[in-house]
Amino acid sequence: MSHFSNAADDVIAERDELAVQVQRELELAGISAFRLVGTTERAGAEIEVDRGDDAAGGVFVTWKPHPTLSARAVESVRNGEYHARSIRHSGAIAMHMRDAVIGILVSAGFRAEASDDDMRPLAVRVRGGEG
Repeated sequence: MSHFSNAADDVIAERDELAVQVQRELELAGISAFRLVGTTERAGAEIEVDRGDDAAGGVFVTWKPHPTLSARAVESVRNGEYHARSIRHSGAIAMHMRDAVIGILVSAGFRAEASDDDMRPLAVRVRGGEG
């Protein structure tokens, strides 16, 4: 069993500041953006600061479609309907918005790319920038 530990306080502070800058740039582009705090049922760009002291730590942006579509997709999965339109549509939205978010953040001077984290397959990883 692996042991989880948080990154150093200064690293977390840098990540928090980066998340603030990312949120500001996405909002300037007209995108609803919000920080991940507990569970939320909002649509838009969800910004997460992973505080871990490992390769998975950092700042991530994940597109969240409207809660109605998300609920339909979850219900389809629960029912074993893996080819349901709601699942395909929700995934397509997340993929297209991921690419749009990358383009917007790169244009704003950030280093942003599709996440290579298996736990965040449709997320954007933001490593820093000029903001």
